[in-house]
Amino acid sequence: MDEISTQEVEKHRRGPKPQARKKMLISMTAADYDEFSMWADEAGTTKAMLMHDIMEHERERRTVRKQFGLEPSMHAAYEESNQWGGIIWRGDNLAGSDAGHSLLNKFISEHPHDDWTLSIYNTLSATTAEIDCPIEEIPRIAAFVYNLEHAAPMTFIGENPVSKSYVVGMRCTRGRLDFPGIYRAEGGKLKSIAFDGLNN
Repeated sequence: MDEISTQEVEKHRRGPKPQARKKMLISMTAADYDEFSMWADEAGTTKAMLMHDIMEHERERRTVRKQFGLEPSMHAAYEESNQWGGIIWRGDNLAGSDAGHSLLNKFISEHPHDDWTLSIYNTLSATTAEIDCPIEEIPRIAAFVYNLEHAAPMTFIGENPVSKSYVVGMRCTRGRLDFPGIYRAEGGKLKSIAFDGLNN
């Protein structure tokens, strides 16, 4: 039997063709490189994948700026309604270009509750992680969770007067946080707390 050539095999192979890749050299200071490496470590990914994620965010930002003349974080489209006895904002993806930080900050400024905490609702598992933190830290921590969990899309931000918390709905995919779970923000990190109130 005649041997089949490599070219013939490639010609009949199914599926999408692999995309051509090029090496990219980026000049950055040692401090910038260390910070970039730290971001990758915190996200549990490689520097190459982190760069890919940054490129995706920049594509989204440029697309929205081209369509609307505004930055995504300033535009994040939402509809307001009532749920759980409070206000809720819904949208296709409220994260914008800053992982939802600016929109959540806007929501809290319009609906302030000094003693409320943060609830992250995982739309993938329909479970919640409760995070005890100061109100001024809520936008930053929600954005941190969004990036940590590669949680696109962020679909709602709302008030829950029953639990006295701001609830942020997002699709958490990495499994870095426990859902359900209870956490406390300490020193810029999330510390897990057992359900009986004792530290793990």
